Amino acid sequence: MALSSCAGTLDWIQDRLPPPSEVEDGIMFRYHAPSARQVTLAGNFNNWGGTQGGGRYDPSIDPMSDPDGDGTWDIVIPLPPGRYQYKYVIDGGVRWEQDPNNPDKAVEGGIENSMVVVPSSVSYDYEVITGTVIGESVAFGATERDDESTASAPVITGEGVEFEVDFPNASEVYLAGEFNGWDPVSHPLVKGDDGLWRGSIELERGDYQYKFVVDGTWIEDPGNPATVDDGHGGVNSVLVVE
Repeated sequence: MALSSCAGTLDWIQDRLPPPSEVEDGIMFRYHAPSARQVTLAGNFNNWGGTQGGGRYDPSIDPMSDPDGDGTWDIVIPLPPGRYQYKYVIDGGVRWEQDPNNPDKAVEGGIENSMVVVPSSVSYDYEVITGTVIGESVAFGATERDDESTASAPVITGEGVEFEVDFPNASEVYLAGEFNGWDPVSHPLVKGDDGLWRGSIELERGDYQYKFVVDGTWIEDPGNPATVDDGHGGVNSVLVVE
């Protein structure tokens, strides 16, 4: 076999890395890019490397390393349970690539990305990621409706708190907040014939911060003007139950 053929076969074998998987400290991501000078991980868990909402790409966000010098870059991220979209960013944004070793895909804002689902059974410690993604209401198709059908702020009833939100292009919407440990998948909303997603939850008196998780992306309630800083460059919506 010619030397060039051997090299091509070696690259092909190295490209066949495991998909993202749990290790001791989080989820390990691996990408084979032997000619790259730098590779970073960008996804809806880190505001797409700083670019979401018109921001600039920041190469200091989640840089990957090539510890063995063989062109295989890796990083471990302690992601909370949930669904996440991601790409690998090569050489300061020259290329944004899907994961060739992960067949799972999802679409955000009309762009196809690789997707990883982190189960609730992970054993590592993690912090809940609730960073706001600016402009996502547009990406998920939130529309201006007439006053009769516009999604409203949470409504407190005798049976609990009713939530509704307008994301007609979303595939799934969940409610997450201080009342459920910021669990991104425990409280699904149901889409009605009018395109609004609705759900309810029983809550004791108190103040609660919350967000909607729309196809894996955390978004504040566009129908609720009460917000507080979420500590990740965005805001959480605030609900007061009296």
